[in-house]
Amino acid sequence: MKSQKNDSHTFWSGYALGMLGGSLLIYAFATKKGRDTIGKILEHTDTVENNIEDILELIQKKFSPLKTSAK
Repeated sequence: MKSQKNDSHTFWSGYALGMLGGSLLIYAFATKKGRDTIGKILEHTDTVENNIEDILELIQKKFSPLKTSAK
């Protein structure tokens, strides 16, 4: 039979991570400021989603001179 190592470090790391995640969820959904923040984030993601082609074109134009000068 293998002896199992009792490692309390992993327990406390998981516990702290769970507390942090739970705290963020409570802040985001239970407070007005958190809901407003989520609303703003969603508005910005919609804007990016609608303008993704324009953003990709700007990135391509920005890095095209670098690509040609590297040759």
